[in-house]
Amino acid sequence: MRLIDEQTLQALEGSRPADTITAWAWRAGSLVVPEPLQIIDWSAQDAAGDSVNVGQQLSFTVADPDGTLGAWRLDDPLGVAGTELRVIYNVGGAGAVNYGKFRVTGNEPFEVTTSYVVDEYGYIEPDGDLPPHKRRKYVTKAYVKLDVVDLTGRANLDKLEAPQSPAGGSTAISEFRRLTQRHFPVVVDPGVVDAPVSTLLVFDKGERMNHCQDLASRLGARYRMGGDGECHIYPRNTDPVWTIEPGKSLVKVSRKQSSDGLYNRWVVEGKDAGDGGAPIRGTASITSGPLRYDGPHGRVQFFYSSEMITNQSDADAYARKLRDEFLQSLAVELSIETIPWPQGQAGDRVVVGCPVQAGHIAYFTGEVTSIRRGGNPVPDGTSLKVQCSLAEVLEGMSRTDWAQHLTGEIPELTWDRMPGTWGSLPDMPWNTIGRS
Repeated sequence: MRLIDEQTLQALEGSRPADTITAWAWRAGSLVVPEPLQIIDWSAQDAAGDSVNVGQQLSFTVADPDGTLGAWRLDDPLGVAGTELRVIYNVGGAGAVNYGKFRVTGNEPFEVTTSYVVDEYGYIEPDGDLPPHKRRKYVTKAYVKLDVVDLTGRANLDKLEAPQSPAGGSTAISEFRRLTQRHFPVVVDPGVVDAPVSTLLVFDKGERMNHCQDLASRLGARYRMGGDGECHIYPRNTDPVWTIEPGKSLVKVSRKQSSDGLYNRWVVEGKDAGDGGAPIRGTASITSGPLRYDGPHGRVQFFYSSEMITNQSDADAYARKLRDEFLQSLAVELSIETIPWPQGQAGDRVVVGCPVQAGHIAYFTGEVTSIRRGGNPVPDGTSLKVQCSLAEVLEGMSRTDWAQHLTGEIPELTWDRMPGTWGSLPDMPWNTIGRS
């Protein structure tokens, strides 16, 4: 989560003047546009996950009153050869949140021409459709669309030119810092425990942030950029940073299901090292519950093969491992609209209060996997995707044990801890809560 002072945090949930966005353009440590950009509209996207390394992306439409911001040369003020934007979110009536530093990756100028009719005594428009004493005037306004990405995009452009290996005594964090030292400082958040890496590890040539992601994964962590252009290595499982309450910060919540990726049988293939390379095949299935193999859900197989599987027991064990990891990863994705939340980042954990039947609220803890923001130019609300463990959701709704759910048993309900704690629903119109 980005840094925010207590006064500004309290202002976010109260009545206040309109928020604003400020963006300054820099290159090589100096301002290239003397005033903040005149932002017409903007949008921002952020995502988190073990396979995400694109970073935070923003798009701006900015006014170009004198026609100097639409780039011709690569080193023009908003050209793509090194210009950076420093973006600040200003909370109306309170302080500001440093949103981040971003590299300009696209500059697209365009013009909009409008016309209006004015009175001008004695003027007759030649060959025109206007009556006498009327003149048509034209006004052309120029705008520039900018695409920007956080500083991990710059690091990815700086590819490894040849394979590299860690020096003796290196750790995952020291290697992360070494790979990114030319691009940004690295901050290690509380809860991340460093570990040594082998000198036999090889970083192939290519995008360095892929290797950084692998290093963070070894520590049960991920990385993301902070508000001052620093890169944070943060743990995946953290305490929630925000409770999204109906009637306060929650505007709308909905959910949906998809059958894509709902496997119920895992088939692992290898070659027997002791039998002349004879094929080996191990399987594991879900045998009970709504996803049981050959039940109403049908047969949905996942195939995996590896030369590392060299005997039958390894094949069987790995098939069971894949099945168990799948069951643990099952999640309910909530689509949430909230009040502005400028300090929040993908990867944060939040508690969501979901209105349910009978006028109650069930509280579920989940990870923010994506964030969308925007404004024209005043920032509006925040759109979140939050993944909540299916086991915890079912526990909170009607069951207390996922394993029992798989067998079709419904135990006695208990409501003694979060998530699954019930609260009373505040007085509010039901039509303000989207449910699907």
